[in-house]
Amino acid sequence: MAGPVLFESLLERFPGKGGFYYLIVPDEVAELFVEGRKPVRMVCLLNEKVEFQCAIRPKGDGGFYINVATALRTKAKIRLGDKIQVQVRKDESTYGRDMPEELTELLAIDEEGNRLFHELTPSHQRGIIHYIASSNVVQTRIDRATKMIDRLKVVGGV
Repeated sequence: MAGPVLFESLLERFPGKGGFYYLIVPDEVAELFVEGRKPVRMVCLLNEKVEFQCAIRPKGDGGFYINVATALRTKAKIRLGDKIQVQVRKDESTYGRDMPEELTELLAIDEEGNRLFHELTPSHQRGIIHYIASSNVVQTRIDRATKMIDRLKVVGGV
């Protein structure tokens, strides 16, 4: 397994309305981490300032890219066309995202919720984790964790 790898890339945007921003990952870098065309979870550092969990994903033309959301672009102070210093390493975390403490505690006391959460696909787990963790307010994270686990109980998982 490859350790941290450095490369330069330009911030680009997919065409069309709602096109999102991304960084091209050079093939020689992608080949160190990706097997076939399956996305792989990574930790990315932009310009030695902003670190985030992400995925190296296959692009339709055969290349690979990393999505860069608005909040990350703002924090890193980067714009379309900027040259970016990128460092990537494989994400060794359990879920591919940092688990919010509020969800960890809820799953520890709710056996059914824990079972249903762990029956979800990794991408659905990450979606729930992201939704809960995206609030800066503790009570909102608690409320979101409770709401999401309650929803799983109603629908019996996804």
